[in-house]
Amino acid sequence: MSCPQCFSGHVNPGTPLGRIETIHGRQTYIAEPPDGKPPKGIVVILHDAFGLPFVNNQILADHYASLGQYLVYLPDFLDGTQASVKTMTNMALLFDKKTSWLWAPYYLISVALDLGPFLIRNRPTVAWPKITSWFKSLREDKSLDLPIGVAGFCWGGLYSIMLSQNAAESRTSSGQALADAFFGAHVSNVTVPQDIEKVTLNFSLATGDDDAVMDMKQVKQVQEVLKRKEGSVDSEVVIYPGAKHGFAVRASRAEPDSQETKQAEEAEKQAIAWFQRQFEKVKRGESS
Repeated sequence: MSCPQCFSGHVNPGTPLGRIETIHGRQTYIAEPPDGKPPKGIVVILHDAFGLPFVNNQILADHYASLGQYLVYLPDFLDGTQASVKTMTNMALLFDKKTSWLWAPYYLISVALDLGPFLIRNRPTVAWPKITSWFKSLREDKSLDLPIGVAGFCWGGLYSIMLSQNAAESRTSSGQALADAFFGAHVSNVTVPQDIEKVTLNFSLATGDDDAVMDMKQVKQVQEVLKRKEGSVDSEVVIYPGAKHGFAVRASRAEPDSQETKQAEEAEKQAIAWFQRQFEKVKRGESS
């Protein structure tokens, strides 16, 4: 996750509508369907490097709740060690050709000081046990009898893939999968094709063809592996032309008719439609 695109993007305007509470021991942003409508399912957002406090992540949760009629959880799996939003500004200035070479060392050091602790404290061996422990508590909570979906972005995308694999850590003690539907957008830290070959449950991927983290050669490998699983694994890969890493969360939405805005909205629709499809299967008793 050292690619500049992982820590680049825009802070978008808007005021989150949800609230923050402690859910299963973690600070969690909660977004609910509007007008008191009953939720059709639970969607858990596995956030990017900017974590729970990032306004874009919270607004995305609001969109899922409103458009899909879901109860949406955005838990803090970084324990307050998320990357600073100012990293996006420093990263942009570092790679801006108009920036004076005199300032380049300053921005380089600033970025390194922000990202070093994040990368060390939130490596997979540390994060994965936190995530599986939380999901086990959620799955075993009988107060909400609803299907569970996972939407992972950038840093969180790897874990949406891992949760869709048939591993002991990604199941309850009784063998039940920790979630019912899995979606990832511009995923990071994924080893292709090995991580995809282990996928045994449904999975939907949204990615751009200008993603510096997962290039098109790797995307084609993902497509090939998932195609071989047809019949046993329900899957889809949607490629967004010209989209860069982070587009589903950090693309600028300043102009409603811009390609960036439209593609971010299309990625939302992709995720919501995927959860609707998979949740219907759960209701019919067809889920794994």
